[in-house]
Amino acid sequence: MKNNLMEAQDIFLYGINQICSKFGLNNIMAQLYAFLYLSNGPLSLDDMVQRLKISKASASVNIRELENYGAVRRVWVKGSRKDYYQAETDIAKVIMDRIKSMSKSRLVEIDNMLDATCRILRSIEVYDQEERDKAEVFKQRVEALRSFQKKAKILYNLFNSEFLSNLLNTKVKANIHTQETFAAVE
Repeated sequence: MKNNLMEAQDIFLYGINQICSKFGLNNIMAQLYAFLYLSNGPLSLDDMVQRLKISKASASVNIRELENYGAVRRVWVKGSRKDYYQAETDIAKVIMDRIKSMSKSRLVEIDNMLDATCRILRSIEVYDQEERDKAEVFKQRVEALRSFQKKAKILYNLFNSEFLSNLLNTKVKANIHTQETFAAVE
């Protein structure tokens, strides 16, 4: 690979690493995806390990997670017994699918926590006024959280709706077309 291209790749990969750190995301997973995304063809695990200077074990674990997320897929390369991978290049789809998956998991966790809290609160018998006041405030705050949780579920369902997906895909395609038009003018 030419030095200028490798330097541009290094800057991109470093930037991805920094952005992911700020969001608390897995850096290695992001670098693997970014490297595959920038690649003009499938890459083996060995290719990725060598270029990114990471352990093969770490690369293997993280590439499997990326496969589970639908961000990469294993592909067959004629004449090779190695596993090769390609990135899903529809970045909007990858991001949307990941947000949906994470949101669903968090909503379920919050539901479970609120249900368990409410069960315990219903079973509490409070005898003095001070404890009753504390319990009442606690119940009110938990109910406020439950109300917010219901609104979050509505947003989640809207986010997952076909209407919103179509709207976002249309906007992404329009932005790409606009960028291509500007590039042609320059």
